Amino acid sequence: MAQLGMFNIADKVDNSTTAGYPQLTPEFIVGENPDVILLADSKCCQQNAETVAARPGWSEIRAVKAGRVVVLDDDIASRWGPRVLDLVQTIVLAITGVTPDPAIIYES
Repeated sequence: MAQLGMFNIADKVDNSTTAGYPQLTPEFIVGENPDVILLADSKCCQQNAETVAARPGWSEIRAVKAGRVVVLDDDIASRWGPRVLDLVQTIVLAITGVTPDPAIIYES
């Protein structure tokens, strides 16, 4: 994420007791007021920009107001491997509007 000029708000949370997967409360996320929200549970849990905006308090988050709730393919976002490049391309395109050259992603 740092290579994309982004940081993960979950990095602020102690995940030593959650096997590396921090548990974020809705209040924590609203309080952090992220610029972008990446959804990796669109297929399994039927989540999208509208369901995110309907959560209590979430309509005031910068990402929601700016239309920067990015729906990712669950299969790509949750399985590390060669397709992680597809994930990076999707995120970069959603954030910048530019499709990055895969060779540049691979090199970095």
